[in-house]
Parts: sequence; C-alpha cells; structure tokens
Amino acid sequence: MFLDARDMRRAVALLAAVMLSVASSVLHHAVAHRPLAGAGARLPPAASLHRTDTWPPTPQAKRVNLTAILTLDGPFRAFLGYLQQTNLVEVFQNQAYLTDQGITIFVPVDTAFAAIKPPGLSGLSRHQLKNLMMSHSLAKHYELAEFEGLSRIGPVTTLAGGLFTVNVTYDAGAVHVRSRWADAKVVGSVSVDAPMAIYELDRVLLPDALFRAQPPVAAVPDAPAAPPPAPAAGEGGADEAPPTAEPHPAAPRRDDPAAADAPVSAGGAGGDRLARRAAAAAAIGAVALVAL
Repeated sequence: MFLDARDMRRAVALLAAVMLSVASSVLHHAVAHRPLAGAGARLPPAASLHRTDTWPPTPQAKRVNLTAILTLDGPFRAFLGYLQQTNLVEVFQNQAYLTDQGITIFVPVDTAFAAIKPPGLSGLSRHQLKNLMMSHSLAKHYELAEFEGLSRIGPVTTLAGGLFTVNVTYDAGAVHVRSRWADAKVVGSVSVDAPMAIYELDRVLLPDALFRAQPPVAAVPDAPAAPPPAPAAGEGGADEAPPTAEPHPAAPRRDDPAAADAPVSAGGAGGDRLARRAAAAAAIGAVALVAL
C-alpha cells in the first residue's frame, strides 16, 4: 500500500510531535532531580525551621486554702461564714493568685462580730453584706512594714470599690485600720506570705456607705495580757505560786489543739499568737514544778 505525498507529510509531522513531547518530558525530569550545587547535606525538617526558643514559664506561688487558714487559725468562724454566704472565698483567692497585685485581708475575730448589736448586720441585704466583707480587703499584698508608708497616702480604696475606703495609721509599730464608725487594731499576723496577707482585727470595720449612723456596738474587751515569766528555781518559797493571768471571759480560747498546729507567721502589732502560747506554756510548767 503506497501513501501519497499528503499522507506522508502528515505521518512525518505526527512522528515529529511525538518525539518533541518525549524529549521535553525527559529534560524536565532531569532538571527537577538535579542536585543543587554544593548541597551536600539534607535540608532540616520543616518543624525545625519554625522552632523558636522561649523563656521557661514563671513558677506559680504555692496556693494556700483561705478556708483552711481561717478554720484552723481562728477564732474567725463568723468572718468565714459570711465569706461563704456571699461566695467571696473564691473571689479573694482569685485576686491573690490570678492577678499581679495579690490581696491583703483584715479578719475580725468572732468577739468583734458578737459585739455588734441587732439589727447591725442582720438588717443588711446579701449584696450589702458582700460589700461589708470586701471592705475588709485591699487589692494588693502588704507586709506589716509597708503599713507605715500606706498610712501617709490618705484613704485607701478597698476591694469593695471607691465608696468603701479605710484609713491606715502606723504609730510606733501599732497599726490601726479605721472606717467611718470603727477604729480597729491589727492585733496579729495570721499569714503574711505573698500573694495573700491576712491580719487579725479586734473590731469589725463599719463603713458609712452601709451605715448612716453609728451602729450599736458593745465594748470589745482587749486581748488579755500574757502572764509574767515563771520565776527561776529556788526563787520564792514552796508555798508561793507564780502569778498567772486569768483569761478574760469574753476573750477567744487559744488552747484549741487544731489552732495550735495552724501555720502562724511571726510578727504582728502587739498581739503575736505564738508569744502568747509560749508564755502560757511556761506558766503551766511553772505551776506543775511548784506542785511537785
């Protein structure tokens, strides 16, 4: 079978197109797989290309349990009960551990709450009671030594807001926290470790934002003085018993076993709990020695 000239030209053109296509494919494959000049090592994985170095995370402060502190190192049952009633325990702990400022809490003893006559606190709404508890805290951690500087800046806004301020005074180591209707004294340091400082007050702070007039408050007895040191052996006759200070009937008990094991920071303005316990133990030991 013979092809004419026209068919011959078509066959040649088709063959040339096929050969050109094959040559192009071979050339592309050779270029794509040709090694880079001087590239003797493999490229690092993609993950290592995007890796960045960061500083190690800042260690978090050891979180303490406010409820446990107030339960063990009482007598703060009334204050703790109001905190739980108004859902403020978590608020205080979040202020301490979720902010850069920390918190300072002034905790009145149970006898201070008992001294407020009805309808002093019973007449407050739940919202007012919440503001009262928050007015016993500052939105920053303060050590005892810092109160001297704090006393020079005038009224300090509490965690309850601008309508609830207190005045802090510092005189020869004695710290007072004053609201409109109360002059409370810091009588002990419950816990001072950052970011949560807790100080014991002998009276409840009563702000004028909640009380338009002086609420009826009974006199709160001062904490009993620590007993004098026991006499040394041989001093005084066998019939002489060392003088001991009788506890005030309204004063809180300090001989509770659970409270004795509670962590109490050293220091405090004139009411250190450890000093009172040590003095009481010395007096008891002296009485036992004389009895023998």
